[in-house]
Amino acid sequence: MSLSLKQQIGQMLISGFKGLEVKQDAPVVRDIIEYNLGGVILYDEDVSNPKERWRNIQTPEQTKTLIQSLQEITKATLLIGVDQEGGNVNRLKEEYGFPLCPSWGEIGTCNNINKTGEFAELIAVTLKDTGFNLNFAPVLDVITHGESYVSKLDRCIGSDPNTVSDHASIFITEHEKYGLATTCKHFPGLGSAVADTHEGFTDITDTWTEKELEPYKLLFDHYDLTLVMVGHCFHSGIDPDWPASMSYKTVTELLRKEVGFEGVVICDDPMMGAIIKNFSFETAMEKIINAGVDLICFGNNLNFDKDIVPRSVETIYRLIESGKIEEKRIVDSNERIQLLKGKLQ
Repeated sequence: MSLSLKQQIGQMLISGFKGLEVKQDAPVVRDIIEYNLGGVILYDEDVSNPKERWRNIQTPEQTKTLIQSLQEITKATLLIGVDQEGGNVNRLKEEYGFPLCPSWGEIGTCNNINKTGEFAELIAVTLKDTGFNLNFAPVLDVITHGESYVSKLDRCIGSDPNTVSDHASIFITEHEKYGLATTCKHFPGLGSAVADTHEGFTDITDTWTEKELEPYKLLFDHYDLTLVMVGHCFHSGIDPDWPASMSYKTVTELLRKEVGFEGVVICDDPMMGAIIKNFSFETAMEKIINAGVDLICFGNNLNFDKDIVPRSVETIYRLIESGKIEEKRIVDSNERIQLLKGKLQ
């Protein structure tokens, strides 16, 4: 069955939502049915409203039921994603009844491929048993100095690109064994970034080095990677005008043409401070899609908007009608997204 243009736009969106269970009047149900939403992202904590203790994840049984309910809404495959890196970025916590999950940094300190295999399989089995089909991991950021924001959170495995790619390949392979997609992030590299893109503009021009591309190149030489997440960092040497997620020079010229990635490109949440504090929503959507991004992930947790999906679909549709985005960009992205989803069935 062929999809309408708006349905194809909907497939390019992943959105966060509120709820431990699916209620028929919930906005996410509308988004899946009416707007053909491509996927959802689940969180344990509700950042947008600290008074609400729980977001989507409370226990393994409850989460599994929630995911089953979401998949039953549509015959199409939904991407059901989660940030399960381990350590500080760990949505499936031990206190909720899930297995203990160390950080990527701890795995790097151990630097034992057998331990990495056990760690990766544990995460993959946990995600598969719960119903997820997409993990927003592993982090490929290379530590270049001690002040790096992501490395301070123990999210980086090390400073040697070969070590990063070796352990990431194990992580990816274990997920693929269980029919799960992984996401290599944050291209072109946040390993040198001192600032946090969640909060605001993050310039890596003077700290970034070419070696931060090496894990991607090494992995692309041997693996058919499914997704790469582009970050919101700014590098004037790569593109003097736009941050990575909004940059054609970064996404299409560097990632696709120079590095050679042919899979699905996803961008970090456009509602992060690095984007939303500096650009209008319409400009962000126009530049992100024209850059070559296929999937736009709205965590919808920093500031909750129950209408983020219809708002995004209508905005992108207007940009196409006005000629600012070519319809071919939507078609091309949908082809890659459907290929990805076909691997998960």
